[in-house]
Amino acid sequence: MNEKKIGVLLPLSKGHPTMVKDFVDGLKLMMPSSNYSFCIEGIGLGDNAETVINAIQKLVYQEDVVLITGLLGHRGLGEILDYVEGTELPFLYADFGATMPLDLSKRKNIFCNSLDLYQACNALGRHLISRGLSRIMTSTCYYESGYGFTQALHNTLYKNNKAEFTGHFITPLHPRENEAELMKQFVLETKPDAIFAFYNGIYAKEHAEYLQQNKINKTTALYTLPFTVDDKILNEFPEVFNTTKCVSSWFKELETKENEFFVKLYNEKYNKIPSVFSVLGFENGLLINNYLNHENSFSKEKITGPRGVLLFDSTHRISHKQFLWELSWENNSYKHNCLEILNSNFKNLTITSEENGWHNAYLCV
Repeated sequence: MNEKKIGVLLPLSKGHPTMVKDFVDGLKLMMPSSNYSFCIEGIGLGDNAETVINAIQKLVYQEDVVLITGLLGHRGLGEILDYVEGTELPFLYADFGATMPLDLSKRKNIFCNSLDLYQACNALGRHLISRGLSRIMTSTCYYESGYGFTQALHNTLYKNNKAEFTGHFITPLHPRENEAELMKQFVLETKPDAIFAFYNGIYAKEHAEYLQQNKINKTTALYTLPFTVDDKILNEFPEVFNTTKCVSSWFKELETKENEFFVKLYNEKYNKIPSVFSVLGFENGLLINNYLNHENSFSKEKITGPRGVLLFDSTHRISHKQFLWELSWENNSYKHNCLEILNSNFKNLTITSEENGWHNAYLCV
């Protein structure tokens, strides 16, 4: 069998320095080196369309790849996708879903596999309302507030006026000396039923330090996104996040045979536990195998990855289930308990790629 070259676009991430390696490790896990080779191009922070397009040009005209994959942000995405369509190559990108998802139904041969964090926020809003939690406070930082999470939650809470925000606590670029106390005062004054916190990288560590001091999550229910309570944070802050609830399409404890197989295989190959970036790479590897082995088309054959069935809908995206998890501190370690599948059978999509937000790709700061 002739070796096929796969192009891979990879951004930098100061906040998550192993992100790129995890993604590539997952990608290679189910793509035999005897059949495939990988041509990797860096795209900086992923916020400059010209840089990304130059990388694509090299992959297409110098490396002669048959398909392109990788991690992309939302800035300049329209220009990038316009260029890719002109190459007539299949393009499967992954993103984190920090802004409203882009409808790709009008795009030829372009597909997206996402963490769907925006849709996770929608699903969380429905859950909060169903539990009678109608007064919601958000807690975030300067860098995180520029994304679409608040918008996504707002769309759900204010639909039919079933719930509302009590306020938004945003730590400034340079946190104040008494930030933890100010956060506590904000909670006492606004009296929310629940707090929705989304932090990332070093800001997630700052947030954990504030909770360690003010203990607001001991008296008010705390909900988060997965990067606020990643393994690095949990290892550094024992017991702090006990009873915290998190909405995410994946944690390593997801009890499906496909996920258990993936975690075991990854651990045996790389001697470490996979991250959510590894999952995106692995799923993209499964999808690429399927594409190239079915005469360059995504067949209707049922493929199941760690997060569930990998099937593109009419918008050229995959709808992943969102799960509500509870963190519990037991025997000197955290356990992730899956409480329920959230109602995520809906989509908020945009037809334009020029979403508001910071000028760098999410998580690549």
